[in-house]
Amino acid sequence: MHLDISVLWTAALTFLVAPLAYFLRSSLDRLRALESCVSHTREQLAEKYATKSDLHRDVERVLARLEMLDQKLDKVLLSNSRIKGMDQ
Repeated sequence: MHLDISVLWTAALTFLVAPLAYFLRSSLDRLRALESCVSHTREQLAEKYATKSDLHRDVERVLARLEMLDQKLDKVLLSNSRIKGMDQ
């Protein structure tokens, strides 16, 4: 009788642990696949989109160039107004 209870207990544990082990293994496999997918997505984002610091630096360059153009335009307008003032 003692042997029969031991065999039943072992069988019960096997039937409980086996599905749990399968579930954990499949969950870990899916987690690895998701990590790979997220990593690939991050690489694609880095290729397609500018970072905040890159964008800030580029905007600063454009604004500096606009400021230079503004100064040149002011010089041209001032020199034209002086020339017109001399003609009169």
